[in-house]
Amino acid sequence: MSLVYCQDAEELLGAYGLVVHELVCLHQEQFESVLEGDLDSIRFDNLIHMANQRKSEAKYAYLHNLDTHGCSTLTTDMIKK
Repeated sequence: MSLVYCQDAEELLGAYGLVVHELVCLHQEQFESVLEGDLDSIRFDNLIHMANQRKSEAKYAYLHNLDTHGCSTLTTDMIKK
């Protein structure tokens, strides 16, 4: 069974992925800063907080699209029938 997504859902999922990647990069930068003994590594906290907010917004925009369109419940088998 394969999932079928509308173009909007694919774009929203891609946007969500980009925000998740940004968040992971910020955590990595903060981690490296801590390992280097940077006493100001907490400067990442606000950036991480804002990235988490964007991640949440992107996630719920994607989920709202799936719920509204129902496109993820279709399969290619159903479309062929």
